[in-house]
Amino acid sequence: MSTRTKADSRDKNSNSVKSISKSKSVRTKSTDRAPAAAKKPRKKVNLLKLCAEMSNYADDANDKEIVKRFKTSITSSVNEDISKVNLSIILKKPADVDISIFPENIQPYIKHYLFMVNRSKRKK
Repeated sequence: MSTRTKADSRDKNSNSVKSISKSKSVRTKSTDRAPAAAKKPRKKVNLLKLCAEMSNYADDANDKEIVKRFKTSITSSVNEDISKVNLSIILKKPADVDISIFPENIQPYIKHYLFMVNRSKRKK
């Protein structure tokens, strides 16, 4: 009896080993590797802060539409963020801003922000 059970157990063990080895896949070639994950675009934190400030000054539908377009352009077409120093100049000293140092695709939005700040000062 013990001979049969040992043989039976060997057959069972060999079948289980075969089934385990069949389920594992071994990648050996570099072409078999999974593709690398795409790089996530960097968030433009300073431009998003400027956009949030613009939305605070938005009074009418035109202003809100410009803010909406600015946010869309930040996420899609603007390649780089502005520096934190430039952001602080725009927010704290809007009269001292030199618009020519900024990329051309965000200059109209900065001009409109400066316009909204001046308009809010005139209303007070």
